[in-house]
Amino acid sequence: MGMEATSPKIVNFHFDPLCPLAWRTALWMRNVRQERPVQITWKLFSLEVVNRQEGTQPDYVNGRGWTALRTLALARRQKGNEAIEKLYISLGNAAHGRKENISDRSVVEVAAQDAGLGSEFVAQALADESTIQDVLNDHKEAVDRYAAFGVPTIAFEGETVGFYGPVIHSVPAGKDATELWDHFSWFLTQPNVFEMKRDRVQAPVWEAVSAN
Repeated sequence: MGMEATSPKIVNFHFDPLCPLAWRTALWMRNVRQERPVQITWKLFSLEVVNRQEGTQPDYVNGRGWTALRTLALARRQKGNEAIEKLYISLGNAAHGRKENISDRSVVEVAAQDAGLGSEFVAQALADESTIQDVLNDHKEAVDRYAAFGVPTIAFEGETVGFYGPVIHSVPAGKDATELWDHFSWFLTQPNVFEMKRDRVQAPVWEAVSAN
């Protein structure tokens, strides 16, 4: 086997912890990683920025998801990619598993505690104005590079092709996870393909889902 077969492909995964669609896709990607040489770089994206009414003054503390996003940004800055993933899993289990409101600071504080970051970590993230810029930089990168408009947005590192999706109802594992990845990842290399869409009206009820 040559080097190419063994060195992992780096995948940029942009998410907003509020988004239940990105959450399912993230859980699937973690399953893919167990079976394929894939390395996930977790990057942020703000749905509040996308949906903000023109002329509205942004609230980077109580605004939709901002406390969680800024805490994720500090986790990555201080402790790296593994720490942002750990916190995302804690936040996702709260938001999309237990249906708690992660726009509530106390819920984010519990998630930070669960992720091993300590009880003062959220206060630290909110006291540091530069965590806002960290989030906005990731968001801008996704918009500038892939013209991203929502999450999940996935792209191979170094490429300008980034896709929104795949939007999945249940989280595939094992062979099902890799089969979906093998087909989807081909699209990430195709600058000529722009859209393939299907209405979500046929999807069963979106149940709560947690990470193991």
